[in-house]
Amino acid sequence: MRPATKKPRQARWTVTMASAGWLVLTVVSCLWLPLFQAIWWFSMPAIAAAWAWAVLWSFAAVMTYLSLKRYVRSFVTLTIAVLLGVVIFRIDWQTLYIDSQFWLHRDEFAALVAEHESGRPLTVPWWMKYLSMDGQVQQQGEVLYLPVFEDWRAETGSGIAHLPAPPTSRTLVQTASGDLGSPVRDLGDGWWWVG
Repeated sequence: MRPATKKPRQARWTVTMASAGWLVLTVVSCLWLPLFQAIWWFSMPAIAAAWAWAVLWSFAAVMTYLSLKRYVRSFVTLTIAVLLGVVIFRIDWQTLYIDSQFWLHRDEFAALVAEHESGRPLTVPWWMKYLSMDGQVQQQGEVLYLPVFEDWRAETGSGIAHLPAPPTSRTLVQTASGDLGSPVRDLGDGWWWVG
């Protein structure tokens, strides 16, 4: 009698662990950029570990249901795992994070622009170190620039810039010491993603 009750409990445990794995993978994927900015060497192993957790526990759940001859539950578990994997893999987490930060902190971005236009020293909010590569905002004439990425030799970069006027095809922002970027995506209120 005990082994029969142990198997369904094991199936529930594997499904719980698989669900937790998919949840952790979603959170780690969404927070990849702040992880990268804080401890860049740890960000990719963290995502790889979250993928391994989600996939391996999902596989264990499918196999447990197969061993119990619950083929419909096994198929449903496999289908859900595959769908979750495809959705999480296809989402542009970097864009989602940057857009959400801009939406959540719109007033603080506006305050930076106001300080810059009035000539006062910039007060950079603490959370910006998880968005900007060095936690600083660069003043390039009338342009404000937050470097988000830069390669190790400073040959290429990308980030967020506030432009005083709508950009044209000739608008360029210095994104690294060896690179100029063009505005490619409007974030609103004069802020642009520059790459």
